[in-house]
Amino acid sequence: MVVNALTQQQPEAILNVTFGPDLARFVRQRNDRGLFEGRHVVSFTTGEPEYLLPLGKDAPEGWIVTGYPVTEVLDHANNAFVSAYSARYGEAPTMGSVVGHALISSIVAPIAKLGRFDTEAMADGFGNVGFETPFGPAIWRSIDHQSTMGTFVGRTTVRGNKGVMVDWKYRDDGTMLPPDAEVLKLRPAT
Repeated sequence: MVVNALTQQQPEAILNVTFGPDLARFVRQRNDRGLFEGRHVVSFTTGEPEYLLPLGKDAPEGWIVTGYPVTEVLDHANNAFVSAYSARYGEAPTMGSVVGHALISSIVAPIAKLGRFDTEAMADGFGNVGFETPFGPAIWRSIDHQSTMGTFVGRTTVRGNKGVMVDWKYRDDGTMLPPDAEVLKLRPAT
């Protein structure tokens, strides 16, 4: 139904936010209806291994995506994470693995700094405390409690019957989040 409606509208570009089984069905429509032919597609999370791997040879070509190019050599922090994860679980990590690791690290670091668990101290103490992620160091910003852990942006392609990210670049959220002055305008003191 969605594919039919989009095809009838003949959009110049498509912004996709489906994932899991919905993404697989959406991607496979290109063979049946030609929805993506001659159109730019921007798709959140589609470059994550947990979504590209199940698509296999049906992975889309040339979509602009966010994700995790786990099959690429990135840097020391990521390579160490991939090696340790693969040795323990017998498979490469997914973006969910990265986020889970970063989440635990982001909780442990401020607790270690504070030395206690009471709610007020933790709420105040998380700001600007650094923590390690498989993508490198990050912090929770004090002003808005946003994490500076970034993401990869690239394009999809098929290599050896597997969907992968290519032409990717890491985007550090610390450089993309609004500056303090803008945050203060958006979140005035109450």
